[in-house]
Amino acid sequence: MPLRHYRADKGNLPQAIRKIKATIQWRQDFNVEDIKRCFRDRNDPSLTIEKQKELNHLAEVIAKENETGKIYCRGYDKEGRAILYLTPGRENSQCEIDNMRHLVYHLERAIACTRHKSGRQKVCIVIGYQGFRISNAPPMSVVKHTLQILQGHYPERMFRAYIADPPMVFRGFWKVIKHFIDPATLDKIAFCTGEEGKALLERDFDTNTTEKQAGGQRDLRKFCSREFLFDTPHHCTFDEDSDSSYKK
Repeated sequence: MPLRHYRADKGNLPQAIRKIKATIQWRQDFNVEDIKRCFRDRNDPSLTIEKQKELNHLAEVIAKENETGKIYCRGYDKEGRAILYLTPGRENSQCEIDNMRHLVYHLERAIACTRHKSGRQKVCIVIGYQGFRISNAPPMSVVKHTLQILQGHYPERMFRAYIADPPMVFRGFWKVIKHFIDPATLDKIAFCTGEEGKALLERDFDTNTTEKQAGGQRDLRKFCSREFLFDTPHHCTFDEDSDSSYKK
C-alpha cells in the first residue's frame, strides 16, 4: 500500500502518508476485511455467533446487489490481470452504501485473482453498455463515492478501463463525470469503438476467453451469481476451472 500511494502522489511523501492513514482508517470503518471474507467465513464455528450474523448479513447484501450480474470477475488479460466486468444497464439497487460494499467486494476479489494468477497488482475494468438507458445513470453522489474509493483507496490498482461501445446517451453523462476524474486515471481510460477499439481489445485480451463486450469471439457460459459468490474460491474468477486457459 505505501508504495502505491507514493507513486500515485508522484513522490510527495507527506501527502502520501496522509492518504495512507486515511485509507487504513477507511478500511477499518468500512469493514473491508469482513466484506472480503463474508462468503468464506459466514458460518465459521470458530467465530462468535454475533460475528457470523454480521458476515451473513454482508453476504446477503452483496448477493442481492449481484443478482443481475452487474459486476463480476471473469478471466484475465494476456499478462494475467483479472478482468472486472461492469454493466451499468443491469443496475438493480438504489442503496448507495450497499452499492459501494458490492463494488469493494469485487475490487478486492479482482486484486486477489490477479495476485494468485500472475503476482501482479493491477486489474482491468471493462464497462459494457448493453441495455443502458439514461435512467440507469447513477446519481452524482454515487459517482463521486465510487471515484473517491477508486482514486483515494485503490491507487495504482487499475491497469486500464475499457469503455466498450458507449451509446450516444452516455456521452452527455461522460462530459459531466470526467471533471471529477484525476488526470492520471483519465489517461488509463480507453473508449473502445469501431475497428480501433476492436484492435485494442484484441491486443490486450485473448478474445476467445472474454465476454462479447470485451471483443469476445465465442459464446461463454452464462454468468451465475450464486455459483460465483458462494461456490467459487475468492482468488478465482467466474468459470475459471472450466477453461484450462484460465488456470495458473
